[in-house]
Amino acid sequence: MVKLKDLLSAVSYKADRDISSLAVKRITNDSRRVGRNDLFIALRGYNVDGYKFIGTAIKKGAGVIVSEKDFDAPEGVTKIMVKDTRSAAPLIAANFYGNPSEKLRITGVTGTNGKTTITYIMENILKEAGRPSGVIGTINYRIGKKQFPSKNTTPGPFELTALLDRMLKASVKDVLMEVSSHSLDQGRVDRVLFDVGIFTNITKEHLDYHKTVKKYFDAKAKLFGKLKKHAVAVLNNDDRMVSDLRALIKGTVLTYGLDKRADIAASGIRLSVDSTSFSIKTPKGSFAVSTKLIGRHNISNILASTAAAIALKIPLGAIKKGIESFRAVPGRLELIDVGQEFRVFVDYAHTEDALHNVLSLLREVVPDRNIITVFGCGGNRDSAKRPLMGNAACRLSDSVIVTSDNPRFEDPSAIISQIESGIRGKFSNYDLVENRREAINKALRMASKGDVVVIAGKGHEKYQIMKERAVPFDDCAVAKSILKRII
Repeated sequence: MVKLKDLLSAVSYKADRDISSLAVKRITNDSRRVGRNDLFIALRGYNVDGYKFIGTAIKKGAGVIVSEKDFDAPEGVTKIMVKDTRSAAPLIAANFYGNPSEKLRITGVTGTNGKTTITYIMENILKEAGRPSGVIGTINYRIGKKQFPSKNTTPGPFELTALLDRMLKASVKDVLMEVSSHSLDQGRVDRVLFDVGIFTNITKEHLDYHKTVKKYFDAKAKLFGKLKKHAVAVLNNDDRMVSDLRALIKGTVLTYGLDKRADIAASGIRLSVDSTSFSIKTPKGSFAVSTKLIGRHNISNILASTAAAIALKIPLGAIKKGIESFRAVPGRLELIDVGQEFRVFVDYAHTEDALHNVLSLLREVVPDRNIITVFGCGGNRDSAKRPLMGNAACRLSDSVIVTSDNPRFEDPSAIISQIESGIRGKFSNYDLVENRREAINKALRMASKGDVVVIAGKGHEKYQIMKERAVPFDDCAVAKSILKRII
């Protein structure tokens, strides 16, 4: 039990009664999980307002309700009124769990692309250095060898702080966290302090939420206002926004890059469809690496991971071992091989920039073979990128099949039509096949010896979101089942 007055330390609030003797056992913002005498915060979300569930929480036994808007509190329920539940929630969570972020070494990764891959590489580097880590990201949450399903790239403040507390109790000292622009804008990480902050890049993404690239960038930049006193900022010197970001940072900065001079840089790059090799220059010395990860964008991810590892005082030998022993990230250029004579990759690329990176890489390493690309765009997301992604796919592929992704509450055919608006009359190397399974089947049957098929957009996801339903669908599994029938 935690005293309510201690939970509300540093929170500006008004209580409807004396709370000096009150205590709560648990805190939650999910009315489905409320138990007797719990504290329920009616958190105002982007799509759902927790205020609507106050009645449910009270019926399930909540003893304390934290809300922005007034409500009728029955006998025995304490009413705590705050100006902003989003601001109050991280404070309440930190007070309940004893500020676990202050006792952990936390590396936060933000940017449009590369976040997941960087956390996976760093996890392996830390493993080689003998330092167990916890990971919070898009694919799942991990504590050592244990894995937990991921609901959001960066969870809400209650779940996030509970997860950090759980990692601390599991004797984890290093935490690697993907930090989304939504979480920064919504204050989910307001009470998290970072030892290393990594910025990868900014491209047009999530503009349905942020509206402008400037606001998107401003949200990402908030991470670097949450660095600890002796923290290190790791910045991609190749990104056009890096100078604006660097001007905001007062502490130590390490840069990495492929195209512009940087503290951590690559040379002697050799690319193939199976591996990548190059030398890494750092302020601590240089070393050569060979990796199963392919493409220039993955070289950039490796450089970012190297810079962060140096900031965490990991020896170069462990960094090299961690890079070379790492194999793959689920759904990131994941090779699907059941013995067919052509290569099939499943990739999460769901922005114009990410799709361009993947297809440019493959065009470079297999210049004389056909590239067949299957992709779609998610519904109820930034629609401006749809024609741009269609254009990128057709420019860099020999054949393109435009299909459905996660349509959510939009008409899949309308989404496909918007994609086609960027290629109609400009390209003739595409087909429209709304059913994703049929689209993948068509692409795989089109491929000949030595060709490359790219199934883009969903990567590690194991479902398609259609209205309020998540229908089981796994690009990797679907591709394997079709390949086994046709080879």
